[in-house]
Amino acid sequence: MKIQLPLKKGTPNTQPEIEFEQLVIIGANGSGKTRFGANIEERYKKFSHRVSAQKTLSIPNFVSTKSKEVAESEFLYGSWDKNDYYKNSGWRDSRWGGNINTFLLNDYEKLMVLLHTEEYESSLNYKEKGGEKPNTKLDRIQKIWEIVLPHRRLSKKAGVIETYPTGEVEQIYNASEMSDGERVIFYLAGEVVCSPENSIIIIDEPEMHIHKSLIKILFDLIENERQDCSFVYLTHDIDFAFTRQNATKIWAKSYESTGLWDYEILDNTMPIPEQLYLEVLGSRKPIIFLEGDNSSIDYEIYEQIYFNYTLKPLGSCDKVIECVKSFNELEGFHNIQSYGIVDRDRRQIGDVINLNKKQIWVLDVAEAENLLLIENIVKALATHMGKNADEVFLQVKSNLISFFSSQLESQILLHYKELLRREYYKLSNFQSQKIDDTEIEINSLFEAINKRELYNNIKSDFETAITNNDYNTVLRLFNLKKALIPESKVCELIGIRNKEEYRKMVITLLKRKDENATILREGIDLMVIKNVT
Repeated sequence: MKIQLPLKKGTPNTQPEIEFEQLVIIGANGSGKTRFGANIEERYKKFSHRVSAQKTLSIPNFVSTKSKEVAESEFLYGSWDKNDYYKNSGWRDSRWGGNINTFLLNDYEKLMVLLHTEEYESSLNYKEKGGEKPNTKLDRIQKIWEIVLPHRRLSKKAGVIETYPTGEVEQIYNASEMSDGERVIFYLAGEVVCSPENSIIIIDEPEMHIHKSLIKILFDLIENERQDCSFVYLTHDIDFAFTRQNATKIWAKSYESTGLWDYEILDNTMPIPEQLYLEVLGSRKPIIFLEGDNSSIDYEIYEQIYFNYTLKPLGSCDKVIECVKSFNELEGFHNIQSYGIVDRDRRQIGDVINLNKKQIWVLDVAEAENLLLIENIVKALATHMGKNADEVFLQVKSNLISFFSSQLESQILLHYKELLRREYYKLSNFQSQKIDDTEIEINSLFEAINKRELYNNIKSDFETAITNNDYNTVLRLFNLKKALIPESKVCELIGIRNKEEYRKMVITLLKRKDENATILREGIDLMVIKNVT
């Protein structure tokens, strides 16, 4: 979605234009975040829907259905009339009571009426015309709600929603008696599911009444449910902001005057400004530094695996190692634990052990992209696409090992080159104090390097992997960026057009937070070496 932001203080004042899928406006209380969101809503009113922080969460015990046209209009615009007055110009007065910034939004009943109306009409249409069983808006909300709150279940009846503990139907009670957290999770999911197609959904204080452990799961599911929409979040909670890892972030400093804000669009490659930490609560989660950037595959994958960590891509492996070292040296000052994850590349086991001691975790595959080809991911995607998982994996395995065999000599030499580089680096660690003695020591160390033996050992390891048909070892050894997925033929085998679609499907399955996603996360986590000795 491309929009023009509200007027930004400067010399001269400007209205930046940005393109985004998720936008987080973060700032202290009183910095003008709500007005910022209302400004966007008013300028893009024909395709936006805003959820106020000031809202009543009172669920009616029972609602009656209406015509779908009336129910939708009352939900979206506050009222209905056949001339579309409220839709076109009267929505400020009807939905927002004439004050779009501070009015207490009271639309839970309108939401429930719309949901039950759509449920009734979908069921009636299915009864009369047959076809595929409808997946109603209530069905979609129920799925999200029960994933976020796995210890509870929802029950739908005519005009009524009830809830009960999982496996204890006899303890059922009306949804009006749900806790604030349970009600707001249903409400937010409902507001998003019922928003118009391809709209901007603006949510003020999305973290309100929701336990921090549930926030990431909820909004991952909500965003995944409405991939056609763009999301704007208004928050003072930096922990929430960190859960929207790929979002464009704006620091709202202050509301200067009518229609003018002092704000800053944060550069994703730079750390969040120190002032922001002083104005809002800082994240107290442990941090994991990563290679790559916000768009790299390792960042996308780890974001779905390590929920309880703040992730920070730094670019190079050396920066990750350096930053973890520096950060942990200051742990007594900030009390935040720091870790790093780096690719295996061509590291020997001794190198992995030394990195683990420094709280650097190492992939057990050559590079992050190889994670997409581990067995349980290939099988999960094959099953998802209706293919025989075992047959697909066996063919992928055969294709990849065959391709590895064709690249054997070049791969051996790459590993050999890296091993020699490390051996030669050791020559600089001489102990002698005089140049004559130093030359003797270096020459002695150099002559002690058996270059042919190093090569033969690497060659033997590679050939053994092929002889044993050892797929996991091949993934650990095989460094050839962007080639492995195409050469494995996995996309053709499961019916996906290209590598990018394959990658997106992996992330989508991980975001679902169901049993299959748990299996995928655990499988990937096992490929990260953390405590080898």
